[in-house]
Amino acid sequence: MGRTIPSFRLACMAEELRWRKFRSLLSKSDRKKFDAMFSTCRLYNSASANAARPIVLECIIMSIILNDFKRLTEFMKKTNNKKTLTQDQSNEIR
Repeated sequence: MGRTIPSFRLACMAEELRWRKFRSLLSKSDRKKFDAMFSTCRLYNSASANAARPIVLECIIMSIILNDFKRLTEFMKKTNNKKTLTQDQSNEIR
């Protein structure tokens, strides 16, 4: 019989526990941000599990990067829309 591979969710929790020492050395506000950042990987548990990568941290980091990229592109889109509206309004005044 082969060994059972732990689910990605459990492997992710184990990886988070390995980073507890680092987390404990952060300031209180940074700890909250670190926790929020690490919890991002839970949004992509299904994709990470199906990726079947042997190094769990790779999936965690890619999940964090993807989430940040999505938020950044949404922010850029909103600011570009506001900029366009502002330019349209200033052109109407002229």
